[in-house]
Amino acid sequence: MRLIAALLSLVLLPATAAELRLATLEYPPYSSQLMPAGGSIVELTTRAFATQGQRVRIDFLPWARVRADLHSGLYQGALALWPQEIMEEKLNASRPLFYSQLGLFVRRSKPQHFRQLSDLKGHKVGIVRGYGYPPTILRSGIAIEEAVDDISNLRKLEARRFDLVLLERTVGEYLIAADDELRGKLIWQEPALERLPLFIGFRPQTPGQPDWAAMFERGLRELHASGEYMQILRRHAPPQ
Repeated sequence: MRLIAALLSLVLLPATAAELRLATLEYPPYSSQLMPAGGSIVELTTRAFATQGQRVRIDFLPWARVRADLHSGLYQGALALWPQEIMEEKLNASRPLFYSQLGLFVRRSKPQHFRQLSDLKGHKVGIVRGYGYPPTILRSGIAIEEAVDDISNLRKLEARRFDLVLLERTVGEYLIAADDELRGKLIWQEPALERLPLFIGFRPQTPGQPDWAAMFERGLRELHASGEYMQILRRHAPPQ
């Protein structure tokens, strides 16, 4: 009888929640292993799913690896993505979580004034392998060279291996301020080239799996309703 009761108890246990695995990169202050709660967009993600009773595992990887692993099906989604990446990976996009400025960083000692990108034709510009930059920028005639991440590009800029670095403004300013070798030497160069939304992207729903994008949206609505959404943003806001 005890054996039968034990077997029945196993049958009646609730089904284990489907595992949700997302991938991201070092992209402070939006996402970073070195920041409290993983950065603003990571905390928004984990808390939104927590309101729905769903735990989420978020792995930090080089961005080119993130995109390769999305193709292989290892992850159900990724953060933070630009519109071009959502389109190329055929993902379902969340609502925009942030809007960011994409533009150029230069050495303070050698600003590069320009009105349009064609003015910079022939200049060597550092970009990150795998980033979904707007095609109009890549086709502008600038000479691009790839690196594995943004901090590598900034260090190459400081070492005079690049003329400019193409980078999201908030990320670039955060990385420069946090690095003793870069602080005060590199600056943002106006004007911004693009204003881009940042999304979380989810793979399309498959049979037997939850609709992760819909679950995330429900979680975001709860965070907004409770006021926690703005609390998270204030907690991660850079000091003025």
